[in-house]
Amino acid sequence: MIFEFKNATAVKGGETLFSDVSFVAQPGDAVAVTGNTESRKALQLAMLGMRPLKSGWVSIDGEPVTATTGTYFRQFIAYQPDSLDFEGLTVQEVAKSQFALKVNADYAYSAKAVAAELMRLGVADDCMQKGFDEMEEAVAQRASLTLVGMFERQLLLLDNPTSRQDEVGCRLVADYIMQKRSEGVALIVATGDQTLLAVCNKRVNL
Repeated sequence: MIFEFKNATAVKGGETLFSDVSFVAQPGDAVAVTGNTESRKALQLAMLGMRPLKSGWVSIDGEPVTATTGTYFRQFIAYQPDSLDFEGLTVQEVAKSQFALKVNADYAYSAKAVAAELMRLGVADDCMQKGFDEMEEAVAQRASLTLVGMFERQLLLLDNPTSRQDEVGCRLVADYIMQKRSEGVALIVATGDQTLLAVCNKRVNL
């Protein structure tokens, strides 16, 4: 799938969030989106069909992404927001809820497989039984990334995925992005982290 922004401009309350943005994300691309936090988030929401544009367009394989078509296109996209909303739930509970979604009906839940995915981001398998609010913030963020990325989506939208990471955690996330690129996944990464910028092959500054 080809994901494209063409001369896209978004505003909020008279304030321009981003202006005349154009780029293409193809399989294996990692596009780093830099700039202020609100603008980066707005761009990712536009890709999901959840942020209207003042002008220009967003498309997937040439088809416009709008509030109407976004519902269909979101089945091909995984999104990790900057803020976690899993408080009170364990990693295993969230994983099971993800597998129960209709869009993931082709996947059978396996605790062993989920634990293996967690290990790719340095999250120990004993975290399966822990609540997100019981873990260190850095570990919880990487566990969240695992649950977002473990299904075979064509595009990953990552909003500031190293905001709670130390140097080691940043490297783990960067390696994960490289692995996804090698699998032919396209990524749009909202970040200012130099470690992540180094593994992205395209950059857009808002």
